[in-house]
Amino acid sequence: MLIFKNNIYDRHEFGLSQYSKTQDIEYDESFNPLNLLSVAIEEEKDVLDFLKRQPIEYWPEDSRKFYPQAHKAGNQLIFCNLLNTLKEGLDDRDTWYTMNTYHFCFIYDLLARFTFNYNHDNTEGRLNLLPEIKGKPLQIGLFIKDYLFNTVFLMNEDKYNSLSHDEKAEMGYDCPCQFAVINGLAPTKKEMELKIFQGYPYSIYV
Repeated sequence: MLIFKNNIYDRHEFGLSQYSKTQDIEYDESFNPLNLLSVAIEEEKDVLDFLKRQPIEYWPEDSRKFYPQAHKAGNQLIFCNLLNTLKEGLDDRDTWYTMNTYHFCFIYDLLARFTFNYNHDNTEGRLNLLPEIKGKPLQIGLFIKDYLFNTVFLMNEDKYNSLSHDEKAEMGYDCPCQFAVINGLAPTKKEMELKIFQGYPYSIYV
C-alpha cells in the first residue's frame, strides 16, 4: 500500500472534513482516489507500450511531451520500472510503502495527462473509466493538494538550488531524492524501489 499525505485506501477513515471541497457534494462523497490511481496506472501501460513502438529517434521528444516534469531524470526504461513498482506497491495490501520524489513526480505527470484526456472525453468514455463520479469533470488539483506531500519537483533547478537547507525544510521540501529529480539525475535501481514502512502511517488522533 502506497503512503500519501492522506489514506487513498480509506477516504472516509477520518471523515471528509479534512479534504478540499468542490461545490458538488455528490462528487466529494463519491470520489475514489484509489480507483483513480489504479485506472490511471492501467492506462499508462498502454501509453508506454505505444511509446516503445515509436522509432528510437523520437523518444527524447516523446518523453518531454508525455512526461513534462519527469523526463529530465528518466527515460522509457525508467518509466516502465517506476510504473511496475508503483503498481506492485499499490496492490500489495499487506505492507505499507513510502515513496520518494521520483515516484511522486512520475505520478504527477501520469495523473495530469490522464485528467486532460478524461476531461476531454465524452460522457460514455468518462463513465467507463471512473463510473463513481458519474461522468463529472475530474478535479485533479484537489487530489494533488490532498494526497501529495508537496510538488517541489515543479520548481526549476536554479530556484531550488538557491534555497538554503533551512528554507527547504520550512517550505516542507524534505522528500528523499528531490535534489536528484529537480537537477535531472537518473535514479539508481535502489532509488526506484519503494521502502517498507513499519506500523500504521496515519495518525489515529483527529
